[in-house]
Amino acid sequence: MPFRLPAQDEKAQYVLSQFDRIARGYDVANDCISMGMHRLWKRKAVAILLQGNTGKYLDVCCGTGDLALSIAQKLSSGKVVGLDFSANMLDVAKNRELRHREGGKTAVELEWINGDALELPFDKPEFDGAIVSFGLRNVTDYGRAIAEMARVVKPGGKVINLDLGRPEGIIFPPMFKFFFGHIVPIIGQVLQKDRSAYTYLPESKKNYPDPEGISELFTAAGLADVRHIKLASGSVALTHGTVR
Repeated sequence: MPFRLPAQDEKAQYVLSQFDRIARGYDVANDCISMGMHRLWKRKAVAILLQGNTGKYLDVCCGTGDLALSIAQKLSSGKVVGLDFSANMLDVAKNRELRHREGGKTAVELEWINGDALELPFDKPEFDGAIVSFGLRNVTDYGRAIAEMARVVKPGGKVINLDLGRPEGIIFPPMFKFFFGHIVPIIGQVLQKDRSAYTYLPESKKNYPDPEGISELFTAAGLADVRHIKLASGSVALTHGTVR
């Protein structure tokens, strides 16, 4: 039976079920799929996000917490909040934090919140920056999620989205399409015993805007100096804007 993307009104529950199932092996699968390159992309995003070595930062759709902990490691003081709708993902993040603290890698405060990217549980701008990494594709309203991040960030702070872009060139796009559409589900089957979740991941790209479209959503959310950076021959895009 051919794979069918969930209808819009089914998407939130469908995606939650997928990520709850694959939480435990998510990091190993990500390393395998990206050949470890996602760590370099996230490092670049963090360098743009941070205003210095202090402050309060928000990681939306934080998953297993790798990015939130990467931010925390760069801070000498402050706080990092990781928010995700998957309780299983957050359990992995909390365990990861414990290992970091035992190893002396993390000194600042971390908070993990089970919440909705479309209704962030913060009443005012209290963060020095906010980021979503490979999570925007999974929400039901891309523009609203970006606007919510902009709402809770102080003027002058950065809002960042790191996600799939549009491969460039003649040879690379068909190679990327084949790998993402055929090899990634096999990796999911082998490592996670879950072909369905890793078929959804490439399929979710079909309705996701290109980098120019994401930049337009950033501008519509009131962000200034909006730019996107092409990574991995355009297959990944890092979009950032500044809160006015």
